[in-house]
Amino acid sequence: MKKMMKLPAAEVSLAAMLLAAFPGVAGANPSGSMVWSVHGTDSRGAYTGQVELTPAGETYRFTRTIDYDASVLVEDNRLLSWVWQGTAVPEPNGTINISVALKKADFIRSRGSLFRSSADTQPTLIAGKFVPNGGVMQGQFSGPDGRATETWALPIQGGTEPIFRENRRETPTHNLIPAKTRDLLFSTYASYHALPEVQPFINRPEFRNPIHTAISDTTDFDFYQQNSNRLRVVNKVIDPISLQETMVRADAYKWTLAGKADFYQQATAEKGIDTYTGMVFEFVDNQGKGYPSHDAALWTGAYTASQYLWYRVIGDPVALENIARSADGLLKLLEITGDPRVFARTLRKAKGNPVAPWMAGQGGFAGLEWEQGGNNDMFKGIMLGLAVAQASLCDQPTGNDALCVRIRNDITQVVYRLNEAQGSGYNRLAALWLAAYSTRNTLALSEARKEWNRQSSSLASGNNTLYVNGTADWSGTHLSIVQYLMFNLLSERFPLPGIDTKTVLRKGVENVYRQFSRVPMGLWSVAFAAMGTVPHADAKKDALWRLREIPAPKTQVHIDHRIRPDYVMSPFPSAPWKFDWTRTDRTQSLRAYPLFEVSAYNVYDWKQSVLDYKANTVGGQLPGVDFLLAYWLGRTVGVFSSLD
Repeated sequence: MKKMMKLPAAEVSLAAMLLAAFPGVAGANPSGSMVWSVHGTDSRGAYTGQVELTPAGETYRFTRTIDYDASVLVEDNRLLSWVWQGTAVPEPNGTINISVALKKADFIRSRGSLFRSSADTQPTLIAGKFVPNGGVMQGQFSGPDGRATETWALPIQGGTEPIFRENRRETPTHNLIPAKTRDLLFSTYASYHALPEVQPFINRPEFRNPIHTAISDTTDFDFYQQNSNRLRVVNKVIDPISLQETMVRADAYKWTLAGKADFYQQATAEKGIDTYTGMVFEFVDNQGKGYPSHDAALWTGAYTASQYLWYRVIGDPVALENIARSADGLLKLLEITGDPRVFARTLRKAKGNPVAPWMAGQGGFAGLEWEQGGNNDMFKGIMLGLAVAQASLCDQPTGNDALCVRIRNDITQVVYRLNEAQGSGYNRLAALWLAAYSTRNTLALSEARKEWNRQSSSLASGNNTLYVNGTADWSGTHLSIVQYLMFNLLSERFPLPGIDTKTVLRKGVENVYRQFSRVPMGLWSVAFAAMGTVPHADAKKDALWRLREIPAPKTQVHIDHRIRPDYVMSPFPSAPWKFDWTRTDRTQSLRAYPLFEVSAYNVYDWKQSVLDYKANTVGGQLPGVDFLLAYWLGRTVGVFSSLD
């Protein structure tokens, strides 16, 4: 027997218990953790697992992981596991007293008829008592959730890693704001602070001295990679809401990125696209009805780009079919209005008697209705989509000759007539460059070179894409990367003679990285990792985990982080330059949460603020264009591999 070392009082108690109850392990070092195998039953059924006690001052950290028998099934017929962490206090006779506090209110506010209330911010307390009995530990846990009876046996010394580790960390996204700057901002936003939604937080220390942070939570990623048909509830009660909170994490982490891409490729093609118009839906209800998106021109352009990148990596001809279908829809946005100066935002199959902003298509478009209001944002989606179509369908024979003729004709009309393409700017450059590429018109090429020279300085500086103390034009950041992606594509397929456009674009990406290097960005993270002047390993890691955080499918959830007791509102409104926070909800969180906890539940995540704190998608299914674009861009530029 090894000589026992002198231990603190709590460890002496555990050592005494081990010597008395488990002589076979008396030589183990009791100053380290000890792990028992567990067998037990509760109101749900039988289970097995492990318990670990680790010295922590005068007490012990208690960890319990259990797996219920195969007869205990929950969401989607998945197996159930549970993790508790708490405190254990041994008595001199070897009895161990355990206390655990299980969380109720987290980030999902309601599910069906079950709602989290203010009372749910208080944890559910579980108490346990275990005593040595014939070489094992026997006892019970009791609490509001019921009673569990179990036996601990076969103790062994713990390994270098605990049996469970919760990996949630919070990092600042900017430096401390100087007091004078903070006070000036607080004065500017006094009417924002007076809003009922903001008032409950104004005296919180985090609010008064704000640092916006980003939360990373990789807990159980490895577990779900190995247990794709299981839900493991961690330090929470088990009820329909906590199971859904667990499920969105499982549905994010159980996939490889390649597997998730396959899922969204099929799901988006089958449900996310209007097969009649080629436009991306906003969502599809539970009866299978798709609803047109107000921003469909932009999302459809992003979808065609994802299919182009998929085709470059995989070579699947289905990608070309998808591009052709959606490019036809994008062209119709330019053609259907009957006025070459304006274009449509989206299309839908004619219902009859449309009400503004919907208009009836005329002539050859009589089977369609179109939405008024084509604007700068939608224009960028159309240009990206048509550039992709030109590159994939028209540069070589693909049987899409008629579509390619329309691209040439329509882009010529855009250059000379469309309001959004007139005047100097990125839109003018995009139209001219695409026209030169599509038509090989020398005048368009000459004008594109001139416009590039006007815009190159701004492109190299990052297009004024800024992040300042938790505020950014989040929609604008997405428009910027759409523009950079289009110009990179044109640089590859139709370089401007005598101009090094690629170096300018790399400098622009690098300057955006300097602004957002501490912000988890997703699509931009892919660009930061491989498309700037130098690769950035931190951005590659951000890109990898951001895509891992997107659940597949995007669950129907009602999220509101204000139910969390530690939630704090940002003292600064989103889009503060609009000065409309008394009329429009501009509230945002002080913390950026993992995507599966809030902002993944949108038709397209990359245009959302990372500081969102609420979402409600109950009743709808969402496409996955955002994941597809970021993933296939990452595969194209080498940020991801087929094994990720």
